Amino acid sequence: MSKDIIKPETNYRTFTVVIACIAIIINYIDRVNFSVATPTIMETFSITPTQIGLMGSAFFIPYMCMMLPTGYLLNKVGPKKLMSASLILWGLATMATALAYNVGTFLATRIAMGLFEAPGFPSASRVVAVWIPNRERTLASGAFDCCARIGTAFAPPLVVWIILHWGWQTSFVLTGALALIFGIIWIFIYHEPDDHPKVSKSELAYIRQDEVLDESGKVKATTPIPMRKFIFYPRLVQAALAYGCYLYVWNTFTTWMPSFFVNARGFSMTSMGNAAMIPYICAVVLELIGATIFDRWNRRGASITMLRRTGMSISLIGSAIFIFIAIQAVEPFWIVFFLSAFAGISGLGAGNVQAVPVDLAPYGQAGGFSGFYALGGALGSFFAPMLTGFVIDSQYGYNGGFILSACVALLGAALYIFNRYDRLEIRDKDKLTANAS
Repeated sequence: MSKDIIKPETNYRTFTVVIACIAIIINYIDRVNFSVATPTIMETFSITPTQIGLMGSAFFIPYMCMMLPTGYLLNKVGPKKLMSASLILWGLATMATALAYNVGTFLATRIAMGLFEAPGFPSASRVVAVWIPNRERTLASGAFDCCARIGTAFAPPLVVWIILHWGWQTSFVLTGALALIFGIIWIFIYHEPDDHPKVSKSELAYIRQDEVLDESGKVKATTPIPMRKFIFYPRLVQAALAYGCYLYVWNTFTTWMPSFFVNARGFSMTSMGNAAMIPYICAVVLELIGATIFDRWNRRGASITMLRRTGMSISLIGSAIFIFIAIQAVEPFWIVFFLSAFAGISGLGAGNVQAVPVDLAPYGQAGGFSGFYALGGALGSFFAPMLTGFVIDSQYGYNGGFILSACVALLGAALYIFNRYDRLEIRDKDKLTANAS
């Protein structure tokens, strides 16, 4: 498309991205609730860091197992039904955490949370894939990705305030109710572009500007890549492994930062709740700024591959540097300052991270590709709490756990840099399989 393309009469694509963002905010408020309540839970039930690490990883076992089924379901039923069901069920699982009373019952609720939260991010990616053209995609993807950070930013002070006034159980009941209510709302307000009652023809044309259309104006169907063959597409596999490294780093931070403040640096619960919010705010602001810059760069001629390589190298190499600096700090101001720098630099390029599976996917397969990509992310997320907990319990402590995370960040940067992000096409040898199915 030309650079002077005329904007359409309506703008329902923005509203659609906004409601996907709200779903992700709630997703992360419910997810991070447990991390913020960790110091209280550890003290109340005499739970060790290793056990907390196992609980964190227990969330990601079903989360990981659900990624490919999620991709399949998104391609079959779409995000309208799947996101609604996910919101309602994870809301109920969050509320059930208030009934936990030992390691086993906490493990059970974490497993349920992982199972039901799994469709969240792939569904949001699928929404962006069908509603947002390339020229707006980094900002749209960055918007819902940074909403994970908004949820994480609001969770610490909100949850701490609830815990101090009404106890840790109430925090799970109230935050779970948010998901339950929004899940009911979602089913009534989300529509696919073709089904939306108010989208103008000019907006449909704008949305589809990067696609090949048939005589009726519909997107021309392409031969789909069978999901069982995804493993044979190296660029997709490498992208998924890189995403695993990215989420290893981020989930180490979100899982262990509250207890790092309290147990390793002597923060009170109240000061921890306030301090933990600042890095996430930095991440949100810089991700939106970075995503806007990358979309403008794309409109001025930068390729999708150049955008993704540059953005993710900034995010992950910068993360490694500031993690290492942050663990050297002793004074509270500098601890928060350098962890905020880590979160900010991570966010600056991270608008690109959720755009990757949409870039690679043939039209109509963003759900499957996002599920496979998220599977790689879930692998990193699974190992992050558990391995970090083991290291914290060892002679290396919190510093050792965070240094390991910095090394993983550098590996992820290399995987993102040495990859390409133009749309994949089905291999000739897979066409017969796809046509037969």
